[in-house]
Amino acid sequence: MRVLVILMSGIFLVACSQFPTTHPDAAKNNPTQYRADMRDCARNYPESGTGAYLKQRVSCMELKGWQ
Repeated sequence: MRVLVILMSGIFLVACSQFPTTHPDAAKNNPTQYRADMRDCARNYPESGTGAYLKQRVSCMELKGWQ
């Protein structure tokens, strides 16, 4: 049981570390623009029970230029 919890925690941390956080355009690389783009992606891809929405949100942020 303990190994399963450690394994799941590791997978969760790796998945979260792949979320885009920087933008190559200096004018857009700020917390306000990041939150606005994230809000837009969250509105377009609402939460689902399967967790597929996270991959869609990451793709949405990458399309907006976030790396």
